[in-house]
Formats: sequence, C-alpha cells, structure tokens
Amino acid sequence: MNKPLVSIVIAAYNAEQYLPRCLDSMIAQTYKNIEIIVVDDASTDGTMTILKNYASKDERIRVLCMEKNSGAPAARNKGMKATKGEFMTTVDADDTLAADAIELSVNMMIADPELDFVLYNLMLVESTPSDSPRITPFPINPKVKKTIMTGEEACYWSMQWDIPGLGMTRSPLEQNMPEEAKFGQYGDETTTHLIFLKSRKVALGEGKYFYYQNPASYTKKISTKRFEILECRLSLRRHLLKLGVDDRMIKRLDVRRWRELIGACYLYWKHSKTFSEEEREDIWERLNYTYSTLHFNELPLTEILKPRFTMMPTFGLFYWQLSIVFRLGLIHTE
Repeated sequence: MNKPLVSIVIAAYNAEQYLPRCLDSMIAQTYKNIEIIVVDDASTDGTMTILKNYASKDERIRVLCMEKNSGAPAARNKGMKATKGEFMTTVDADDTLAADAIELSVNMMIADPELDFVLYNLMLVESTPSDSPRITPFPINPKVKKTIMTGEEACYWSMQWDIPGLGMTRSPLEQNMPEEAKFGQYGDETTTHLIFLKSRKVALGEGKYFYYQNPASYTKKISTKRFEILECRLSLRRHLLKLGVDDRMIKRLDVRRWRELIGACYLYWKHSKTFSEEEREDIWERLNYTYSTLHFNELPLTEILKPRFTMMPTFGLFYWQLSIVFRLGLIHTE
C-alpha cells in the first residue's frame, strides 16, 4: 500500500541559531514519505545559506522566499499553498519533533478515515542555567476526558487552550480557511480554532512535539504587535457567530478575552514609557474598543467581580482602577 505524502511547513526568520536542530529532526523522521517546505521570511542572517545547504542534500526539502518580512502566519500560508500532501503539519523553526511523531500521527489518521486532526503530545522545553533544559508536558485540563472528540468539542476546549493546538490535519482543512483568519501575528491561533470546528473528529495523539519557549519570540517582545491579540480574538468571535456555534463556546471565548484585556492593560501600564505618543494613543484606542465589545452581563460573576477590581461604566475608570491594583503589586500578568 502506498503511504500518503505528509507536508511539513516551516516558517523561518533569522533562525540560523535553531534551524539546523529543527531540520535535523524532520530528516530523522521514521516516516519517510514527507515533503519539507521551508519559507524564508526575508531573513537577514544566515538562514538562507543553511536552507540551501540542507536542500542540496535532501530532495524532500523545498525552499520558498517571501519578498519582504511579513510574519510567520503569512509565511506559513505561502508554504501551505505549495503543499502536495494528503496530510499537513506545521513546525516552528526553533522546535523539533520526536523521530516517530509523524509516523504515529499518520497511523492514527489511516486507522480512522473520519479523524481530521491528530494533536501532538506537546512538550514544553524551557532553558535552564544548566546544560539540560527543563521539559514538561503541556497541561491538558483534567476535565477533558476523551482522547477522541468531535471537532466542536475540541474547539470548545481550545477557547482557553485546555488542549494543545499543534498537530497534523488533512490538508484541505488548512487550505480552505478564510484568508482573513490567516494573517496578523496571532492569525495561526484563529485558524486552529476554526480547523477544530470544521473537523469531524480530533484526537489526542502520542507523537511528541518539543516546543522551545524562546524569550526572543514576537509574543514576548515589548511591541505594539502584542496588542494585536485583542483584535484577533474579536475576529474569532465574529467567525464563530457567523458559523452559528452555541452560546457556551462564545461565553468561554469572552472569558478569555476579558482575561487577555487585563493582561494587555498591565503590559501597557508597565511599559507605556517605551512606546511613542502615537503608539500609546493607538494602544489606548485598542484597549478602549475591546472593553466596549465585552458583554459583561454574560460573563461569570467570578470573573467580573474580582477581589481587587471590577467592571466600570467606562474604560477610563476601569483602567484607573487597574493601575492602582498594578501599582500595589496585587496583580501582574503579561
């Protein structure tokens, strides 16, 4: 029996420090019928040299280039359009897969034709002062009792990331996502939620994905792009409403949006002096607008009546209240 082709898509930007580790783990896969599509996002370091070297030694590696630096989601989207595989997975340029990760996932897909998304056994890798990194399994919510669930159930649990979001899908699912869901620094997350929803079945797999927690990633840098997450979640909400999901899922997402707004307020409060006046005005407008879109009457009272702060008639008053809480050191989150 012919083994189905698996497409692995990697977006790389200034990844010379980690890229060889990533590519070595792809080449070492026990499942050999793979294509490795790496999209260079206009790197300015030695990333392209490394890619050309690896591609010259392994014909399964294809290298694509972005004309200008556009961010990982846009680079991955370019790679996805070039795939030929029946199954698809994405891997960050600083992450790795266990040698049997692809094989274990493919076997599950073949065994159940209705299985559209097999999640990796996500391992969080944290650097330590010693040579040995600290590796911990992703904390799946104990309330998730099923190893195989419906797409709607998986989407519900993903609203607050009670299950991991990285895995292998049947290619048409990735390729048929709305274009507007794929862009922006947090577009990948929106796409993942929607893939869950469109899946017939989603499984918690055994193949290990090693997720290296990189302090230099865009999600950690102090930048106005960090606040794009607010618009990303609102976009997801609109998509879900359009698709007619039940109220439980929307409410679960709104709790997450509420918590992320508080985190964004703390980020702004702590680092406001690093932003220009124009940037501060833009961020304030984003925070204010997000506050106006929250439906407080639908949030659990345990969320909006926190011991140290509560909802207010206007965002200005809400932020003033939070700033006092932050100044007293009663809460800090980014």
